[in-house]
Amino acid sequence: MLLEVRRLLRSPVPWGAAALCLGLRLVATWEWLPDMSVEPTSTSGAMLLLAAAMMLTANLATSRDVRGGMPETLGALPGRAAERTTAATLAAVVVGAAIALPVMIGYLLARLAMGPVAGVFDPYEALGGVLAVPFAAALGAMLGRWVPWLVAVPATAFLIGAFTWLNGNQSGYGGWFLPVVLFHGPDWPQRPSALHVVYLLAAIALFATLALLRHGVRPVRLVAALAAAAVAVPVGAAATAAAPREEINYRFEAVQKDPTALLGHMDARVRERYFGPDARRCEKHGTVTYCAFRDYVAWIPSWVSAVDPVVRALPPAERDRFPVVRQFTDTWWPADDDEERKIRTFMMWGRAGAEDTHRAVLASGVVRSVAGLRPPAEGCDARGQSRVIVALWLLGQAVPLTPPEDREIQIGSSLFTRDQSPLGMVRYGAAELGYARRLLAMPGARERIWTNWDALLNPGTTVEQALPLLGLRPEFAAEPEKGQPCS
Repeated sequence: MLLEVRRLLRSPVPWGAAALCLGLRLVATWEWLPDMSVEPTSTSGAMLLLAAAMMLTANLATSRDVRGGMPETLGALPGRAAERTTAATLAAVVVGAAIALPVMIGYLLARLAMGPVAGVFDPYEALGGVLAVPFAAALGAMLGRWVPWLVAVPATAFLIGAFTWLNGNQSGYGGWFLPVVLFHGPDWPQRPSALHVVYLLAAIALFATLALLRHGVRPVRLVAALAAAAVAVPVGAAATAAAPREEINYRFEAVQKDPTALLGHMDARVRERYFGPDARRCEKHGTVTYCAFRDYVAWIPSWVSAVDPVVRALPPAERDRFPVVRQFTDTWWPADDDEERKIRTFMMWGRAGAEDTHRAVLASGVVRSVAGLRPPAEGCDARGQSRVIVALWLLGQAVPLTPPEDREIQIGSSLFTRDQSPLGMVRYGAAELGYARRLLAMPGARERIWTNWDALLNPGTTVEQALPLLGLRPEFAAEPEKGQPCS
């Protein structure tokens, strides 16, 4: 077995796949703060690359003595054929686990260093992602003994990958009999991760003993195979039955039907966790209250960094009437409370290059509330209104100002918000943007805005009327409104 272990460790295939797996995951999550509720599950999906590599490597190791023309065969090794198969299979399982474990640990440690960290870590999810690799290695070894054609591994890997993708949202394409179950939202019901670990261990033993049965049916081998199957099949079925399903798929219908009915289809533990009386933890920073779900309190300072510059730019009399900043769910948002005096934040938050985008989304919600900008779903045009200059000046306290642009911004695992400008669904022109930038660079702008606050925020005050109040000279040509005006 040690000979086979050394041979497998010298192979560049699993090491290359491990490096690719780790690199792709870090690139994919580099711009997001870590959420341990989903990190192990998502990394398990990337582990399929390493699993496919180990399946191929194990297959080649156990089928050397049945492929003609190979200079190096199992027949050249000492011992009987069954012993050689045992050595190659166990070596593939051990090496697969030994390579997968540091990949998973290394990725999770790297994400911890990118904190602050939110969510609840499930060690069984991480262990399941690691065991997917020896699962594939044992399967490859079995195929090497029973189906000694090179096409068997690519065909099997394709089928597993296809069923894994089609099994998204637990739709039944293989269920929890697959090595990996993808797509877990941060606020979904708890998955049967412990049962899945037991299933993977039993499946590894089953594939290994099936590989040995190719060398003849012996009582010990047969009993071992039957025992492994007796564990794997019912445990896999139990995991599939226990997995969340109906309530996950129903949320799509709820958006079109009655969103409040979604609560009745929700797992009781999820309903208590996200809609119960103690679902959120609230903290007050300055004059603003921030309410986060209990496992996301660590992100409140990130929200404060986006909101506090805007609040400090407000006249003192306006700060006490500020609405609550409240986190809402990623999946169940149609059933979430939609009170007008709530500023919403979400269950994803950017870091590195994406942080300014999320800061702008949250800060713009604050600014719109202060400026009285309540655009309809299709958006509105506020060109020519003085309050837009003030709104952009406030937003510029938190993020750099940019021209309007239609874009979709990811705010959840499968949730996007559509914006027409940094002010959300509010359009403005080059004149309003230019004057706001002048104010940001002008000494004494804050005092002028505070002194003329009510007049500047009056929807009837035009840009031309506001310029003398702001101490600005006419500089930019006014643009006509395009579309529905903001009331």
